[in-house]
Amino acid sequence: MDSWPGQYCINVTDIERTIAFYEAIGLSNTSRTEIPQALEAIITEPGGKGGKIQLAQQVENHAPIDFGHAFWKLYILTNDIHRVHAAAVAAGAEVVSAPAALDRWPVTVSFVRDPDGYQIEFVQQDPWPDGDSKTLAWVGQYCIYVSDIERTIEFYETLGLTLASRTEIDHAYEVVLDNPERAGNRVQLAQQKQPTGPIDMGSAMWKLYFLTDDCVALYEKLVGAGYPGLIEPVRLERWPTTMAFVADPDGYQIELVQVHGDPDAAKSV
Repeated sequence: MDSWPGQYCINVTDIERTIAFYEAIGLSNTSRTEIPQALEAIITEPGGKGGKIQLAQQVENHAPIDFGHAFWKLYILTNDIHRVHAAAVAAGAEVVSAPAALDRWPVTVSFVRDPDGYQIEFVQQDPWPDGDSKTLAWVGQYCIYVSDIERTIEFYETLGLTLASRTEIDHAYEVVLDNPERAGNRVQLAQQKQPTGPIDMGSAMWKLYFLTDDCVALYEKLVGAGYPGLIEPVRLERWPTTMAFVADPDGYQIELVQVHGDPDAAKSV
């Protein structure tokens, strides 16, 4: 049984505006879906490098995004941070910090906020470990706050991911998890050093997708380990997939997705 991070889904107030913003910084809208409660779109690098973002505009909710303190930041990796940062500003981003080289790591970073206020960290490393010096921008990991990082690591390891790295910064403990055999999204967890109590989801985060080759077995494994099952595995009619939902220790909704047949047929699920 194998599993790996798929896209994560964030709510936006104006999906067309947000698509235009991410296209302006070099990403592409590769698919659109309409379901009864939301308009959805997938954003990724045009050539398929890196991860995916799923945007969702809720049909019945027109209020501004309530961030709570669940989502921290999205990493967009680049080979030209000054170009991408300038494009983001021209597209309406709020500047948090201009591009600057870091002392601790061999990277240049900048921070902006997208049209809804989501924080984006642009990161350029020279050279990238994979030798890519031409791709303009691609999606790196997303970072979410958790209340107990060791407990949440255990959840994601049970789900099938591997702990790739640990970092301590001034205000938080951080880890990155992934499936080293599967390129794409990674998951970054951050526990603030000053306790904040239970995670306030607000209305920003919707769900995190994890792909698997056996949805039923993975669901049973997680529920058997004591994690809450939200929706039992069900084969969908609209897409060639089996899906299920569980909750992680902080209540983040985790959608498990098994694609049957051609993976491209379900890339918007």
